[in-house]
Amino acid sequence: MKNGLFYLLSIIVLLVGIQACNTYYFRSNYTEKNTLIHETKNLTKKPFLKAHLKNGTVCILKDSWAIDTTLNTVGGNGTQYDFNRQQTFQGYINIPIDSVAIFETNSKIVNPEAGRITALSLLAGLDVVLGLICLTNPKACFGSCPTFYIHESDNFHYADAEGFSNAISPSMEYYDIDALNHHNITNNVFSITMKNEALETHCVKNVKLFAFPLEKGERVYQTPTNDFYLCENDYSLSRAIANEGDITTILKDPDRQERFSLSDEKNLCSKEEIFLTYNHVNNTENLGLLLNFRQTLMTTYLFYSAMGYMGDNVSDVFSVLETNEKMKNNFDATTKALGGIECFLWNEKSNNWEKQSTINETGPIAINRQFIPFHNTNCNEKVKIKLVLNKGLWRIDYVSLTNIKQIVKPKEIYPIAIYNKGTLDQLALVEINAPDKYLLSMLGSNYKFDFILPDANATYEFFLYSKGYYLEWMREHWLKDKDLLKLKQMVDNPKKYLREEAKFYKKYESTMEEEFWNSKVDTKAFSYYEN
Repeated sequence: MKNGLFYLLSIIVLLVGIQACNTYYFRSNYTEKNTLIHETKNLTKKPFLKAHLKNGTVCILKDSWAIDTTLNTVGGNGTQYDFNRQQTFQGYINIPIDSVAIFETNSKIVNPEAGRITALSLLAGLDVVLGLICLTNPKACFGSCPTFYIHESDNFHYADAEGFSNAISPSMEYYDIDALNHHNITNNVFSITMKNEALETHCVKNVKLFAFPLEKGERVYQTPTNDFYLCENDYSLSRAIANEGDITTILKDPDRQERFSLSDEKNLCSKEEIFLTYNHVNNTENLGLLLNFRQTLMTTYLFYSAMGYMGDNVSDVFSVLETNEKMKNNFDATTKALGGIECFLWNEKSNNWEKQSTINETGPIAINRQFIPFHNTNCNEKVKIKLVLNKGLWRIDYVSLTNIKQIVKPKEIYPIAIYNKGTLDQLALVEINAPDKYLLSMLGSNYKFDFILPDANATYEFFLYSKGYYLEWMREHWLKDKDLLKLKQMVDNPKKYLREEAKFYKKYESTMEEEFWNSKVDTKAFSYYEN
């Protein structure tokens, strides 16, 4: 852990330090002064492409560059620096793309042959008119992973799924599975729309549908370990108690009326407890607890803080994440320190709370639905459950008790057609189904996936499988927060950082939710492809 941080800082220390937004421009970070001093004038007139190679070398191509798809290289006039940031060459440089850990650029990359560069590129110092909210509170600006909608016209408040929330760089790619609720199908086509509604590059490896045919009274639920249980019966919540008192009516129905608390002003790691009681449970065998939940904006605040601390060294930090396994594994130390929702079941025989499992699904936008199967059930018709969770981190919509029938396996269904803003896109279909390609989704993208179901008259439980990663665009108004020592503390001593940061988070907490939703970029006014 400490060695990983030392390696990170040894790179950053060798770099030179820190240096009225303009509408719709990408901004450069670097000038000619010394090697990597930051530019402040004529920013939109000097495009650059900065390549961090896996061996520590950095190449900066300026003004223009060309891509050779046959040799898989990018070339142009520029300067090359070694690991110690000493200049080693100036002139025409030809860079094998496979040797690059991460790119950084201030230019749009929209040519079809530039897909691999786009998938590795941090867009640095983006200037967009985001409104007064983002200028005064940049940590509350809207951001999201790929958002998915069953009804294409729904807005972001009603997203049905949110893909791979923690995959913030290529090496952190993973798959995410989200419940989509059950549906009666009038024909054998099921559609879902994927949107990019944030200042991010989404690199989508796979999208497919998991489908479970249901009999009357049955449901299928997903566990935190991505097992699927066929269940029956639904025991309504009898009572729920939290620090503020009785919250039964808030948690009894899946109505988007969420229970949440505010954070501890002295420590963002403080825990709280919720006690659930279910009376008159007729069958106490093979029980499990269903939770509908999402996160507050605490983890969003922490992630945006980390991006701000990187400042104009953002690509240097991400290159370390791409090449140093220990650093990558510990980068989200603050999120790990906050923890998940721990579930305990009261054992009548031992007179003790027994831990069952923990839910850790991240994301503040779409409501998640996950299931915790109970083990060692020793209770009478009154079932008592305790949830232990970080104060101020979780929004819980619904809790329900049910009986497990059996573990089941999904029918995996792949898309048969993809529409790009209403037009059939054969290339997108090839990219999403090919094992070595990505479907690149930029701000304003809108892809509809069609799936053919085996039975047009069946009732199904659906889950969405999405795999990939995303790259956050570096906002210009984050750069003023650069603080590499704070970044080090987040990774090296997250609990201390969360104690010290609590008072600053409290300044934003009461208004952050409203500001987050109100600051969403209007993709009709700003689109990566149209401006």
